[in-house]
Amino acid sequence: MNHKQLSLFLGKFLFFLSLVLLLPLGVALYYDFFAPQTLYPQPHSSLGFFFTILISFGLSLLFFLLGQGAKSVLGRKEAILLVVVIWLISCWIGSLPFLFTKTLSSPIDAYFESMSGFTTTGASIFHPKAYDSAGKEVPIHYQNPKVPGKTYVFYGTITPVKHHKTHELLYQGVEAVSKGVVFWRSLTQWLGGLGIVVLFLAIFPALAVGGKFLFHVEVPGPFKESLFPMVKDTASLLWKLYLSLTILQIYLLVWTNDQMPLFDAFCITFATLSTGGFAVTNSSIGSYHNIHTEWIIIIFMILGSINFNLYFHLIRRKLYQIYEPDFLFFILVTLVGALGVSLTLVGAPHQSLAGINQGIYSFWAALRDGFFQSISVQTTTGFATTNYDVWPYAPQLFLLLLMFVGGMAGSTAGGIKTSRFYILFKILRHKLEEIFRPEKVLKLKISGKEIDAKTEITVLAFFTIVILFAALGICIFVVDGVDTDSALGAVACMINNVGLGFRAGGPTQSFAFLPPLSKIVSIFWMLLGRLEFFAVLMLFVPSFWRTTKN
Repeated sequence: MNHKQLSLFLGKFLFFLSLVLLLPLGVALYYDFFAPQTLYPQPHSSLGFFFTILISFGLSLLFFLLGQGAKSVLGRKEAILLVVVIWLISCWIGSLPFLFTKTLSSPIDAYFESMSGFTTTGASIFHPKAYDSAGKEVPIHYQNPKVPGKTYVFYGTITPVKHHKTHELLYQGVEAVSKGVVFWRSLTQWLGGLGIVVLFLAIFPALAVGGKFLFHVEVPGPFKESLFPMVKDTASLLWKLYLSLTILQIYLLVWTNDQMPLFDAFCITFATLSTGGFAVTNSSIGSYHNIHTEWIIIIFMILGSINFNLYFHLIRRKLYQIYEPDFLFFILVTLVGALGVSLTLVGAPHQSLAGINQGIYSFWAALRDGFFQSISVQTTTGFATTNYDVWPYAPQLFLLLLMFVGGMAGSTAGGIKTSRFYILFKILRHKLEEIFRPEKVLKLKISGKEIDAKTEITVLAFFTIVILFAALGICIFVVDGVDTDSALGAVACMINNVGLGFRAGGPTQSFAFLPPLSKIVSIFWMLLGRLEFFAVLMLFVPSFWRTTKN
């Protein structure tokens, strides 16, 4: 293992991250010193970002010094290790603003929130603190109506904002967090959506063979297609497309909703296109009560879940490239899932995220909430407009299954990916045909391309790993004191980078109820899901660390 090479590239990356942190610092400075304090009484956060930048820049210089004399070409092992280390250190740097601004007091909670952001999971640890009549903080007692035998006792994480004279409660939950921190929280999702390593490759010079392998390790899906011979050109084009869609969504949100603040439009867009799901209000997207906003978000959640290579073919007017099985299968699953959820909702209880009962679902109301919630879950975004935890079991089962499906390969979405399900279907059909027609030589093909045995084994191995880690995660959560329903939803949320769960981790709650061990496991599961297992699990194979002779 060439430690000098790793140090050199870590130094470059941390310098890049220091520059990125200037964005939330600028936002924090504006809201701390220039915006009307009567409108934005949230705590100041400028110093927190300033100290974070100093640490990131200081580490950058240290790694630069350690990497002096290293060659600018990475080997395969170094590339795999570098991707994992970059994600781990990015999440650690990303957690510092939460701690320095005293938004969160626990390092585990801060790292959880940062990992959830960069991996575009969207599972939040933010939860309003509770106080007694004397103003002393008290633990929260929570019992879900569907799990009456289990009561969770935990402390909130976010200090409310009160009027400095009357002590009247002004804001609580995420709305009580400083604007700089909220912006950074959303920005981490936007950076992690297409990939912080891919962005790094787009900015810095091409890294030869190692750079291409870095790209392949981070981009999700069974197929890794480079649009240009130089990986820097491919990464640059992907980020230009990503940025263009971002600007378009911000414009549409503000144009169609005159009540939408520009700050909210930026943060919502960051969380939508990245399929991340961090909201800036306690009631998520349900707080806007605007059907135009909801449908714009639906469209861009879908756009973020489509293979970005298809946009390149669209620009080049190669329309025939769009009609590939993975895209058609993704659209089919999305429509069937949305209709399945919507139709099973008609006549079911309708409750807002604020806990207000709104009668029962009519057909059109079910269609509106059913489409939004199913697409939000399948694209692994994790926004909510209604309390789906009070829905009947049938639509909840649809949502759980859609969590594992996910979006297309090469998109910002999590989950297993529709391409793998399509390949699995083809493999099963191919094997069944081989049984009753053993005399014929059959080739497994998708879009005219032959799928080799290596790809088949990799896809089957991926499904096996997902099942094993999902089962293991549920067992750990249950042993750690989490009820079975909440454990199932939480594991599905973390391993697929969805952000939404059920019961104690439902849409009206947070994941602050999780015990420390479950939070640590969740952090690791989120990373596994984002890097699609193999890159992380390779580090636990002893032969990976052995020196190979050329």
